[in-house]
Amino acid sequence: MKKVLLCLNGDNIPKKRLMQVIQKTDCIIAADGGANYLHRYNIIPDILIGDMDSVEKDVFRKAQQNGVKIITYPAKKNETDSELAIQYAVDQGADEIFFVGFIGDRFDHVMANIGYISSLLTKINIKIIHNNEDIYFVSKKIVIHGKKNDEVSLLPFHADAKGVVTTGLQYEPSHETLHFASTRGISNVMEKPSASIQLKKGILMVVHRHGGRF
Repeated sequence: MKKVLLCLNGDNIPKKRLMQVIQKTDCIIAADGGANYLHRYNIIPDILIGDMDSVEKDVFRKAQQNGVKIITYPAKKNETDSELAIQYAVDQGADEIFFVGFIGDRFDHVMANIGYISSLLTKINIKIIHNNEDIYFVSKKIVIHGKKNDEVSLLPFHADAKGVVTTGLQYEPSHETLHFASTRGISNVMEKPSASIQLKKGILMVVHRHGGRF
């Protein structure tokens, strides 16, 4: 298990976008109700994990019939289904996790999940796919691909991001410090189909907002 798609029970993304992600991964894990979303597109996860309080009965039955590895936890527990699924992926050797359904109508869950994955950022690569946005967490360097005029926001994560250098963006910091809790890095614009972002210290949350349709 190297590259994992982890489907949580949040907002869905279009099928075409989902299939693009699946092609890059070795394993699909559904956290409880995340399996419902996959079921709509006739996609069967490799693993279903959680307390099974939100997965639909016919979806659960289909998972059983198709030999999905089902890991069931009691409803009364100290962890969310999302945390259990993330930790399972890490324990099985994942070095990159792609999230869909990460953001939904439970703000408390979103913030809890962001807090939890923050402890993993030095160990694995994480990418969140949400609507027309890709969200990365960068500690060294990343090259992103899109279209001219796509919006890119650089948000210091937990602490200042130091030595920030970018190419391919309209406003290009050169060995600058982006301060935590500052809005300075919001709504930059891609000048080319690709852009690079690197830094010497800290972590940047990079939000790439695609302007076109997928």
